[in-house]
Amino acid sequence: MPEIRPADAAYYEIRIPLLSQGDIFREVPLAYPVPGQIVEEQTSGGVRHFLAGPLEIGPAMLITPTCSMRAQKEPGKYAHPVRTLVPIMPIEWLLEKGLLDESKLGLARKYDGLINYMYLPQHDASGLPESLALLYMPVTMHHDIIDGLRTTQLAVEGARQLHRKLVWFETSWQEPRATFDPALD
Repeated sequence: MPEIRPADAAYYEIRIPLLSQGDIFREVPLAYPVPGQIVEEQTSGGVRHFLAGPLEIGPAMLITPTCSMRAQKEPGKYAHPVRTLVPIMPIEWLLEKGLLDESKLGLARKYDGLINYMYLPQHDASGLPESLALLYMPVTMHHDIIDGLRTTQLAVEGARQLHRKLVWFETSWQEPRATFDPALD
């Protein structure tokens, strides 16, 4: 029987044996081969700030599609050991570093309306503070590095929102939440 974790019903859910897109892990190495720095980029709308470089070990969310991880002919097995995750950074830290301001935080909280990030509400059961997943900083690693580190996973509504955010991030096409209905496997 899966373990049910007390949580915000809209975003977090049950733990299942095999990994699924939207699973959240603790203590993931989120390293990059360049020194950590805040990068400024001039755009027509002003200056945008991005974090680049090594991040300390911390929480991350799996974005590898579930269907591409699971073996098709061997239920309960994985097709390959490659996993892609995105760092999850606490909102307080992002505000402190100047990567987020109060107006953008309002958009994140109310609409999850920032293309490069996915808003994640606080989740006391796993110790996750109110955070943003950094969709622009994927890290690819072997399954063994994250094996046993899953703390929770997204519920159906959270998984749909992750799909919507990944489509928007990758294609710049934003489907309204009310009409976006991806197939979930």
